Amino acid sequence: MKGQALELISRIHLDWKRRVARGLAPHGITPKQIFLLRKLRESATLTPSEVAVLIHGDRPSTSSMLDTLERSGWICRQRDPANGKRVIITMTDAGLEKLVSVPERLWRSGKVAADPESCLEHDEREELTRLLQKMHRGMNTQPQER
Repeated sequence: MKGQALELISRIHLDWKRRVARGLAPHGITPKQIFLLRKLRESATLTPSEVAVLIHGDRPSTSSMLDTLERSGWICRQRDPANGKRVIITMTDAGLEKLVSVPERLWRSGKVAADPESCLEHDEREELTRLLQKMHRGMNTQPQER
C-alpha cells in the first residue's frame, strides 16, 4: 500500500500532461512554454533562475527552452539596466499573440476538458488539496526535524 498514492499522483499528472501536450501540438507550443508565457503576462518580467523554479528545470533545460522561445520571437532576454549582471526576460507582442491565440480550454487548469479534478465535488477537492499539501510539507521536512 505504501507508495501507491504517489504512484497514482504521478500517473494522473503524466496522463494530464500528455493530453494537454496533444491538444497544444497543432498550435506549435508545449505545456511548459504556454505556462511560461502565462507567467510572463502575470509578472511582466522574470529572471532565468525564476523560470527554472517555475518549470522545475535545471539550468541547461531552462536555457534551451528560453533559446527556443526567443528564436520563436515570443520572449526577449536583455540585461537589467539596474544590474548589468542580471538578465531579465519579457514577453514580446508576438508572445502575447501566441498566448491569446491558443484556446484556454486546451491548457488552462479548470477549463481543460480532461481536467482530473472535474470528477470531484468541491469538498473533495478541498480535502485532496489539504492532503497533498500535507504530503508536500512532509516531503520537504528534514528527517531531523520530524
